[in-house]
Amino acid sequence: MAQRFDAAAYNFRKKMPYISKDLLRWFPGHMNKGLKQMQRKLNSVDCVIEVHDARIPFTGRNPIFTNTLTGSKPHILVLNKKDLTIKSLIPRIKDQLKAEQNIENVIFTNSKDQTCRGLKTLKPLMVDLIKSSNRYNRSEELDYNVMIIGVPNFLEYPFIITKIKGSKSSIGFFGKIFGTKANYYIAETDLTIDELDRRIREFELKDVPGEGDSLEEARVLEAEEQKELMGEGEEREEKSKEPVPPKLPPLPVSMWQPPPLIPVERPGQGVNKKVYWVCHLPGEPWICLPDVTPEQIRVARQIVRVMTGDLDAEVLSFPPFNGTERNFLRAQIARIAAATSISPQGFYTYGSGEEEEDIDMEEGGGDMDFNPNPFYQGHTIKDLLDPNLTYWVHHGRHILKQGRTLWWNPNAETEEDVEEEEDEGPPPIEPEIGPPLFSPLSEDARVEGLPAWSPRISTNLVPDRALAVLRSNIWPGAVAYATNGKKSECLYVGWGIKFRPPNFSPLQLPRPQEEYVVGPEVMEMADPTFADEEAYRIAHLLPVPPPLLGEGDGEDFGEEEEEEDD
Repeated sequence: MAQRFDAAAYNFRKKMPYISKDLLRWFPGHMNKGLKQMQRKLNSVDCVIEVHDARIPFTGRNPIFTNTLTGSKPHILVLNKKDLTIKSLIPRIKDQLKAEQNIENVIFTNSKDQTCRGLKTLKPLMVDLIKSSNRYNRSEELDYNVMIIGVPNFLEYPFIITKIKGSKSSIGFFGKIFGTKANYYIAETDLTIDELDRRIREFELKDVPGEGDSLEEARVLEAEEQKELMGEGEEREEKSKEPVPPKLPPLPVSMWQPPPLIPVERPGQGVNKKVYWVCHLPGEPWICLPDVTPEQIRVARQIVRVMTGDLDAEVLSFPPFNGTERNFLRAQIARIAAATSISPQGFYTYGSGEEEEDIDMEEGGGDMDFNPNPFYQGHTIKDLLDPNLTYWVHHGRHILKQGRTLWWNPNAETEEDVEEEEDEGPPPIEPEIGPPLFSPLSEDARVEGLPAWSPRISTNLVPDRALAVLRSNIWPGAVAYATNGKKSECLYVGWGIKFRPPNFSPLQLPRPQEEYVVGPEVMEMADPTFADEEAYRIAHLLPVPPPLLGEGDGEDFGEEEEEEDD
């Protein structure tokens, strides 16, 4: 017989609460997927930098990341937002991290302060750790690949692999240019002194268009080619059996002389002052773009073309562009950087007390260097948003019509020869001078009745944290911002096309050249009509001969006449 069940006599465990299954599946799957992606990249990584919040240095960090990714790689823990922590606790935090988690390289930073000591020591420490480590399969590589990981408070992490060349003194993000098939992420770098010297030596050794070429040499080469075509420069063998060909008149010789090629600015100077790198997605290898030539900039100003995303794509245009899309992209970057590199007045200062014009006109003076002003105190947001834009200046070099930032005299060699011979040569050419460095934005030309730049404030809700933002109307996609403190940056995100009026007319093809002077001896006559042909035929008919008279015919003819007379 069944006994009565007394539930009160037994203590059953209670139902355990659990979170949503969707959230339970998302968190481990999300972290596991990202971890596997990073593990696949470890073969090409030299150092791992972990970014975390300095306010919670012991919580929120994923220990799996540290054990899995940083086991055999140099590891640096960057604790950001140190300005929101208690400075007296920083030494204790470092000691505790070293004792409990065996983390020796700990750096406290404040990313909002460009003069932060931690930010300045991060790169030297990273380079030292990489050089002292065993790189194994990457021992012969000159590139430094750095993996940056982090787990912020909202349980997401940024994943970036950046290639850093050891020969670069500084690296910055220029912007992004869209393409029809793929986009370009662009980084700009400054060369170290050693790398710059090496590139200058290579530049001087190779043949550069326009360097060392003179008009006289071009004429001599053209005359020699003409002789070869006419057979005058070759020794003729004696041919006795073959008939002597008739003597032909000489071929016409063109008197037109091509303009001299404008030389390329050397590395570290003018439009080639910085080196630019591109990739399609963050994490892919960076590709170095070649130096730009004045001819490429000149042609890029006359055409409109959208990027495709293929660096080796052909550029079909008129005038013809000498190069592929990588050269066209580099030319557009140079134009954008020259026109949209702006900063608040006083943000940069010259490296010396010399005047800019004196340095530009010196022989081989090159560009005038400028550096961030350590005594810059900033401007108020109200001044930075002034519609007249008197508190903003250009710190990008203006590109002249030649395609260079420094004017080149095409008659320099001719003038030197004239001075030696003391003869009158061609009149001197007036050098082209662009706007000076640090010229205010108030002097920029208007575009279709609009100012070149449009200022606006980032937010009106929090005035203390608002930014002054300037948007370019000449190059849509170019923006610059500045705070009321010591921070200002420029960025470009667009299609790489300059603003143009609605009706753009491309350059027309030149008229075909006349082969010879039109005269009566070469003019074609009109075809004659049928009446003209008939009249010409009748006019040129032979006359009809008179009939020949016989002997009998003559006598009878006389007798008949006599009979008639009777």
